[in-house]
Amino acid sequence: MNENANPLDYILKCAEQGLIPKLFTVQNAKDELNKLRKELNNMPQYYDIGCIQVNDGGDLYCPRLQFNPYLENTIPLYVNKEELKKLVDKGR
Repeated sequence: MNENANPLDYILKCAEQGLIPKLFTVQNAKDELNKLRKELNNMPQYYDIGCIQVNDGGDLYCPRLQFNPYLENTIPLYVNKEELKKLVDKGR
């Protein structure tokens, strides 16, 4: 594993094996972690609004008839809260 290309993975591997990584690698990992956090903060937030059952062919069943999160072969449905608010406000 390349410590410069994958500093977070490398530091975790060092922690598992009881090794001490180089200071440069730690700083590199900090930078990478900060970049990931910024990306996560800039992503729109999605909220689980329900589940829908999927058949073996990957087709969705009608959610009006199949709303049960405990059924097998279900997938969650998500909504972007900001987009939903815009749609609701537009409809008023």
